[in-house]
Amino acid sequence: MMKQITPCLWFDPEKLGAKEAADLYCSVFENSKITAQSPIVTEIEVSGYRFVLLDGGPMYQPNSSISFFYICENEEELNRIWNAFREEGKILMPLDNYPWSEKYGWITDKFGVSWQLALGKISDTGQKITPCLTFTGKQYGRVDEAIAHYTSVFKQVSVDGILRYGANESPDKEGMVKHAQIAIDGQKMMLMESAAEHQFTFTEGVSFTIYCETQEEIDYYWSKLTESGAESMCGWLKDKFGVSWQIIPTMLGKIMSDPAKAGKAAQAFMSMKKLNIEQIVQASIS
Repeated sequence: MMKQITPCLWFDPEKLGAKEAADLYCSVFENSKITAQSPIVTEIEVSGYRFVLLDGGPMYQPNSSISFFYICENEEELNRIWNAFREEGKILMPLDNYPWSEKYGWITDKFGVSWQLALGKISDTGQKITPCLTFTGKQYGRVDEAIAHYTSVFKQVSVDGILRYGANESPDKEGMVKHAQIAIDGQKMMLMESAAEHQFTFTEGVSFTIYCETQEEIDYYWSKLTESGAESMCGWLKDKFGVSWQIIPTMLGKIMSDPAKAGKAAQAFMSMKKLNIEQIVQASIS
């Protein structure tokens, strides 16, 4: 079960929508392009890393609980992105020298999407962009549990390293996870936890999409990820830590790109929680 896990960013088209975000990202990130557009969904690729940008409405918006660690291999690239995001954005950690990077900054752009920009080498992580989950509030102290859970769900998971807090790093407790890196089916993911006061937690503003070829795969991931979590609608769910996932059949994109089938298919899956491939197909041709 080799799965590509794709981040989905939620936007409000009445304010700052997906198309505007896609235009900004493709103007500042190297090797980036818009790969698909529809009235609701825009897909982009940045150095081979996929994002889905969803015009979902005013209900949710991205926040810093899930950020994206972006490696810049030269200062010109880092400064260009930082300056673009600083306009109407919010600086969380100033661009400066830190123990883990000679030049690093954490910033939220005007869409609410959070980025950790660091000068470094792609060989350090193996990919240009890495999602980073920050466990705070009620989720603080659960990173070890999360790593164990995701290791049990996904078939090919490796733990690349775990750095823990020491005795004198208040308010964090000694032994809690300062930074961890795992690989799920070859895709890197970072996890951190912080006891400091934060005004964010995991929401649907940033979710992760798993594309499945078969109903068996959909059933498997739905069952595993809703364990002690919560089912939502249209293939969405929350896992036990509050992280949102979408379990989507790969064939849905093809059906939704066919004007003769899209409306009927959408009417069918809008009434579903876990998506059923056969029922969607039958509805689209009825």
